Amino acid sequence: MADTPPGRTPALKRRWPLVVLTVLALLAALWLAVCHAVLDSPRVDPPARSDALLVLGPPDPTRIEYAEDLVYHQHVADTLVISTPDAQPFDPPEMVKYYTARSFCEPRDGVEVICFKPDPSTTQGEAIKLKELSEQRGWDTVTAVTFTQHISRSRLILERCYPGELRMAAVDFQLSGRSLFTQYLHQSAGYVKAWLTPGCDQQLPGNPKSAD
Repeated sequence: MADTPPGRTPALKRRWPLVVLTVLALLAALWLAVCHAVLDSPRVDPPARSDALLVLGPPDPTRIEYAEDLVYHQHVADTLVISTPDAQPFDPPEMVKYYTARSFCEPRDGVEVICFKPDPSTTQGEAIKLKELSEQRGWDTVTAVTFTQHISRSRLILERCYPGELRMAAVDFQLSGRSLFTQYLHQSAGYVKAWLTPGCDQQLPGNPKSAD
């Protein structure tokens, strides 16, 4: 076996960290490009008449205002379904007060309003409830409202449980910088979980869904 030329091994040792960093940078750039394509420009559907309109949680004022406009002014549906998960520890006090008051759960103008707490408190829990309600009420068409970066993943999860025609409507929070990057991380992790639990109600080990 030929001897390694003098100085060859030290040179390789000096270069390998640069090679690793380059590969990691390319992978990060690819991930950001995929996130931008999938999350920032999802397929959304124009408003159309549906059996029910589902607001995915949390029911913040922005998406509630949009959902109420669709129901009360554009008359997209006569039934408004709102997911009301528990407030999170990082929610500001005024938001917790808004969630607790639940004024958006009060029906008006002849529209039926159904508020529910998802179990588990995830998009999958909302999909499971949608399946239950649609089977009970015979809903053939449902419009779901969420924010832009959540559209693609929520469509995937809801369609696993709901066999009817599903339309997705988006509100845009104009995320940028750190907030947008955080959503990229959150939605990417959500996709990984969705791939590991391909069924409607399949859970990860630990069974986060209650036994009730």
